[in-house]
Amino acid sequence: MLFVGLTALGMASMWGAIAADLGVSLLVVANALRLLNGHRVEVPHSGGEPIGERMAQGALAHGH
Repeated sequence: MLFVGLTALGMASMWGAIAADLGVSLLVVANALRLLNGHRVEVPHSGGEPIGERMAQGALAHGH
C-alpha cells in the first residue's frame, strides 16, 4: 500500500517496484505453505443416507 502511494507521488523507483513485487510473492508463498503444516480439519458428515453396495452399483451402471 505504501508503494502505491509513493508511485502516485512519483517517488518510487524501478528497484522499489521489484522489491515490492518480490515481497508480495513471498507473502503468497508463505501463506500457501501453511497448508502443508499437516493439520487436518475434520468435516462433520452432512446429511444424506448411507446406501448399500447394490444400490451404488446400480447407480454406476446407469451413469449416475
